[in-house]
Amino acid sequence: MNLSSISALVKLISANPAEAKALIKLASLEVLNSLGSGKYTIALENQTLTAQSEKNLSVGEKYWAQVIMSKDSKPTLTHLIKTPQLFTLLKNNAFTLTLQELQTLLKSPKPATVLGQQLLEMLSNTNSKEEFSTLSTLLLSLHNQTLTLPILYRNYFSILQLKKRYNKSSKKQFIDFYAAFEFLGPISGLITLEEHEISVALSVAFAQTKHFLEQDMNNFSYTVTIDINEQIAPLYEANAHTLLDISI
Repeated sequence: MNLSSISALVKLISANPAEAKALIKLASLEVLNSLGSGKYTIALENQTLTAQSEKNLSVGEKYWAQVIMSKDSKPTLTHLIKTPQLFTLLKNNAFTLTLQELQTLLKSPKPATVLGQQLLEMLSNTNSKEEFSTLSTLLLSLHNQTLTLPILYRNYFSILQLKKRYNKSSKKQFIDFYAAFEFLGPISGLITLEEHEISVALSVAFAQTKHFLEQDMNNFSYTVTIDINEQIAPLYEANAHTLLDISI
């Protein structure tokens, strides 16, 4: 199963971010301080607010959350999902792909080789420690048989991860799938090829994300099922201690 066979999934990324945010009511926030009794100071869309959370939060961490606003009370944060460190590390880095570049990469005979050569070339020319760290993380991911692809679309950042597997006993081919979107939250999935038929099982963290994606199932030429699971993690996330701590 060539990675080009999942091109329809790339249409997840091309969903209208403004429309998705309006329907899902999803926000990205950073916890600045704990005020006790479930109250926190948060940074939310260029504002600093005091908010009430239904669960304990970690100061300094970033989260996806659904925000309930009221004129008479503080904003209430619900369904908070911690943003993976990988997302924060790669956001605003020097290497991102457009949708067209992503499609071209996935259609190439050896996407991992093409990506690896591009990253090595950039790594050899960098003078930035931060850029060295992010490029090294992407190369380490490749070394662990996982394509990690930072994507920028309509000024919104996303991460796509893909990992191919083959079961010799069942003779089935699989692609594990993970994505993190500013406007959809985290998504994981499994793509299966059996007797030339492709099926896709996706998991999303928010019910509203599920409903949004189900409205656009015509983008897919094969069977897709979607369930809700708040425990979604990247396929590969480098440990900070595995990166060289050097000055450049």
